[in-house]
Amino acid sequence: MLPERYNISNIQRIFDNPSLVRRELGRLVSKFIFPINNRLFERKYGNGIDVMSKDWDNLIILDACRYDYFSEQNTIPGSLDRVLSKGAHSWEFMRGNFAGESLHDTVYVTGNPHTPKLPDNTFHHIDMLHNPSKPESTVERAINAHEEYPDKRLIVHIMSPHAPHLGKTAKKLRERNSALNMSENDGGINIWKAVIEKQVTRKELCQAYQESVDIALECAETLTKELNGKSVITSDHGEMLGEKTFPLTHRQYSHPHNLYTSDLRFVPWLEVEEISEDRREVVSEPPTEFNRPDKETVDDRLEALGYKS
Repeated sequence: MLPERYNISNIQRIFDNPSLVRRELGRLVSKFIFPINNRLFERKYGNGIDVMSKDWDNLIILDACRYDYFSEQNTIPGSLDRVLSKGAHSWEFMRGNFAGESLHDTVYVTGNPHTPKLPDNTFHHIDMLHNPSKPESTVERAINAHEEYPDKRLIVHIMSPHAPHLGKTAKKLRERNSALNMSENDGGINIWKAVIEKQVTRKELCQAYQESVDIALECAETLTKELNGKSVITSDHGEMLGEKTFPLTHRQYSHPHNLYTSDLRFVPWLEVEEISEDRREVVSEPPTEFNRPDKETVDDRLEALGYKS
């Protein structure tokens, strides 16, 4: 029997709005094809690297940074590889690398709202920014954390180039589309809506993303100069910028939670050319108390970033 949704009323709606056919095809692909695609993807490429087992003193994570944009725009000297992340979105990355571990030799400076999902005592210390739209603030907090915890590994999770995008193009789009409430603090949800509704072109979207990558790289470069030891720059996942994944389906934007693609799972891994040979002597110590934000604050931030609806 056909599902209830395939009734006379909905069939009549198709004649009024033929785009509903493509939308329904997209829903069916997402429900039935994506899971098969994801299993085949991991069978072919594996589950991803364990970032905590790698050799570094400072791990700088640029949220939602695609490998192709990074490789074209990066000017920081070092050895660049293309590696498979454990996730196609932030929590999947955190769960795969951090959850259930006792990383008491590591301090985590982050603006990512998924962080409170981690179990207590995961890291020695977590410094969480609750309004991380300005990556410079994360850089400042990271430098302070390094001064306070000089004998710990340091993870710095910068929320750029994740939307809301930064730079001249993003500012111009916000001014032009003020009715869409495309503010710097809305998480960028409306930029995807604006592209889908053809109020913003894909070319403009890619330009805004490119400028955000540049800003994120500038922040990362500042950290490599301010922090001693070996630095690695990577990303938790990539980003979809309107690519089609299957025939007859709509274009994909952002980082859908139920989809694995090369643009989402393959990320940069730049081992920065060491400015000095002053490697850090790291010690493990009992964790400090994590000052968790309340659930409402976390949910609001996740919704703003498009992770909840």
